[in-house]
Amino acid sequence: MRKGNGIATTETWRHAAKVDRAARAEPLTLPSGATILAARPDPLEWVMSGRIPQGLLAVALEDPLSAAGESDRELTREEILDLADFAARLVEASVVDPPIGDGPAEIPLDDIPIRDRAFIFEWACRALDGNDTPSGEGAASAAAHSTKEDLSSASLEGFRPK
Repeated sequence: MRKGNGIATTETWRHAAKVDRAARAEPLTLPSGATILAARPDPLEWVMSGRIPQGLLAVALEDPLSAAGESDRELTREEILDLADFAARLVEASVVDPPIGDGPAEIPLDDIPIRDRAFIFEWACRALDGNDTPSGEGAASAAAHSTKEDLSSASLEGFRPK
């Protein structure tokens, strides 16, 4: 796993990343009734790698207590396309098992029901939003102080058919 000079190989890093992702994975029951293994993304990793579109990052970093300004504006066509691409990449990065892709043992993203994709996206966004509090531990406090849209487990339950 190391080169002759003691330097880690690319395979070593890929394996470590895969092991870390699997260790963080948790079962997630989707609106369709399917249960998957999913891992919430690391917000710092997504920001530093440039995987969050600049327009979304600017809104996320905006001071919610500042006077209403650009936050009330409509999204441009380009921003909507960026958001759609970001949502797809976030879902793909969050699902650990079954793997998403075009290979023989993978499921194409487009074959996942849209309600399931939206549920995974909102679930993953809680980590990027900083609202990743474990259920029961400070959830009421986090909800009371949050000025952003409620993405609690209770609100996500609305995706599940009754």
